[in-house]
Amino acid sequence: MMDEVLIDNLVVYSAIIYYAFLSIVFLFRAYERDKQELMLAPIFSLLLVPFVALWTLNLLNGSDIGRLITGFPIIIYLVYDLWYRLITKKKPQHHPDRWPVGLIVYLILLQFASIALNWYGFLVSQLTGRMLVISYFVMLGCFGFYQNRYNKRKKASKN
Repeated sequence: MMDEVLIDNLVVYSAIIYYAFLSIVFLFRAYERDKQELMLAPIFSLLLVPFVALWTLNLLNGSDIGRLITGFPIIIYLVYDLWYRLITKKKPQHHPDRWPVGLIVYLILLQFASIALNWYGFLVSQLTGRMLVISYFVMLGCFGFYQNRYNKRKKASKN
C-alpha cells in the first residue's frame, strides 16, 4: 500500500487548499462577488476526491483510528456542501433573518470538519498541527472581515 507519510502529507496539503478556498470564498463575500463565489463551488466540491481517496488509503493501510476519525468529518462536510450549494441549487442567503436548519447544520459541520482536520495535523506532527491551526485562524479572520464589511454595509443602509 501507499506510504503513511505520503498520505499524511497529502491530507495536510489538501487541508491547506481547503482553508485557502474557504478564505477566498469569505473574501468574495466581503466584496459582494457572488458570481465568482458560485464559480468556485464546483472546484471546492472536487476536494471530496482527495479526502475520500486519502481516507480510504488510510483505512486500507490499517492506519490508527485517530487518522480515520479525524479524517472523516471533512468528507461529511464536503458531501453536505456539495448537496447544499450545488445539487439543491439554492441561492445562498448569507444573513437570513431566521436561519434555516440546513444552514445551521452547514456551519456546524464546517467547524467540526475544520477542527478535526487540525487534529489530524497534530497526529502527524506538532508542526503540521500548528500549520493547520494557523490556516484555520486565517480562514476565520477572512470570515470576520466578511462579517465586519457586511455589518458596516447594513448599518450604512439603515442611515
